[in-house]
Amino acid sequence: MMYSLLDDPLFRVRLPDNTVQGASLPQILHRLTQDNLLSFEALQAHQQQPWHSFLVQLAAMTTAREADGAPPANADEWRDALLSLADGDDAAWHLVVADVSCPAFLQSPVPAGTLDDAGYKADVPTPDQLDVLITSKSHDVKARRIRHPEPEHWIYALVTLQTMEGFLGRGNYGVVRMNGGFGNRPLVGLSPDLSWGDHFRRDVDVLLSERDALSERYTLDGPALLWTRPWDGAKDSAIPLADCDPYFLEICRRIRFQDDDGDLVCWRANTKGQRVDAPDSLNGDTGDPWTPIEKSSGKALTLPGEGFTYDRLQDIVFEGEYAPPPALQFRDSDDGHMYVVARALVRGQGKTEGLHHRIVPVPNDALANLRKKSEREQLAQRAQNRVERVQEVQRSVLYPAIGTLLGGGDTEAIDFEDVAPWLDAFDRTVDARFFEALWASVDMSDREAREHWASLLWEEAQTQFDDAEDHAPSSSTRYWRARSSARTIFHGAARNTLKYAFSDAS
Repeated sequence: MMYSLLDDPLFRVRLPDNTVQGASLPQILHRLTQDNLLSFEALQAHQQQPWHSFLVQLAAMTTAREADGAPPANADEWRDALLSLADGDDAAWHLVVADVSCPAFLQSPVPAGTLDDAGYKADVPTPDQLDVLITSKSHDVKARRIRHPEPEHWIYALVTLQTMEGFLGRGNYGVVRMNGGFGNRPLVGLSPDLSWGDHFRRDVDVLLSERDALSERYTLDGPALLWTRPWDGAKDSAIPLADCDPYFLEICRRIRFQDDDGDLVCWRANTKGQRVDAPDSLNGDTGDPWTPIEKSSGKALTLPGEGFTYDRLQDIVFEGEYAPPPALQFRDSDDGHMYVVARALVRGQGKTEGLHHRIVPVPNDALANLRKKSEREQLAQRAQNRVERVQEVQRSVLYPAIGTLLGGGDTEAIDFEDVAPWLDAFDRTVDARFFEALWASVDMSDREAREHWASLLWEEAQTQFDDAEDHAPSSSTRYWRARSSARTIFHGAARNTLKYAFSDAS
């Protein structure tokens, strides 16, 4: 056995004094509980979410099942508890285990006896080809960029694959914690700070407090580390979801590492079904602590390529069409400034449609309002009204005015695609200011809040209309007619849609 996560300092971590040291997994967990860890040196941007979720789920299960509900006091106690969580099998925490009938880290035992007999192939030369990040044209991130990988590179890629991957063709099935094979697993929650330690500790507390509530859906002493169970890839060898621990760490692919004269060789094999047996009607609603659930359909959120736009995120935060996950619900222990943290890697067919990461600060005044149901509902209605007003400005003010400008004064010649650049620019500006303006309105009266938002939208609408006047192509023979008609439409529609932005509004 080689590369023990329990004993070897496989992970390079940066400490608060800016020094870099090697650390084992138990040392990492202990440092996170003490807020004594700044960053992980080899961790890539798209791997931060799965690594955070992995550490939190692991810590919550270990604390609940092996440490009587209190986090272990030091790294040695973490080591003992992690080993106990794996039923005392030290092999489950090694990256390389020569005996394939034994588990290895995130690698299930192979019942067939040898990798060749079980249909494994050694065709994954680098960690970035094991990862979930699909780079169709190598524009943003180059393929095969890790030429001399260390064990930590393989570990991060393995965690990302086994806990975040979806369907990639026959024989390559995804995790159960997403809505369908082409979905994604989002993370939406709150954190008192943006440090690894603060976010980790709050989320562990959330999972521990929610654990008993999941006992009707899961088995509290059920399988926790699914890679410790043999897996031959057959459809009938799937583990029933209800038999698992609520925060089970799953694997979705059959992977094994072997050592070749000091180099790691990654073997993989196809399967005939998912590792976890869950009904299709579940639609990704597994009780995942970070996944919003659509109220009307019961489906887990699948983030589209646009990402966490202001209208979508406010709908999640204020419980509009989505039920917020436990990690996003405000707790009595939340005190002072908080942050809404939203992450997701959006998967596409044969490509990646964006790594989306959004941070929204929530100041003290707004936090006080969000704690109280009546005030939270009032703020939610205000947020929804503001989204609708943005759409009105785009539809009734900018679209006809700029369209008329582009059409040479002809209101019948408006083409949406021609107007879209200015509508999109307006929406991006609103997106950047939406939550800051919303929090600023918590102490305003309804009248003051309407005037403040209308004035902001009027200001941004003027910016886009002026830009269109300066840069939109136009016919010289119809130039003044187009401008005159467009300005008439723009100012008339704005006074009707944004009446509170004008001092003479009643």
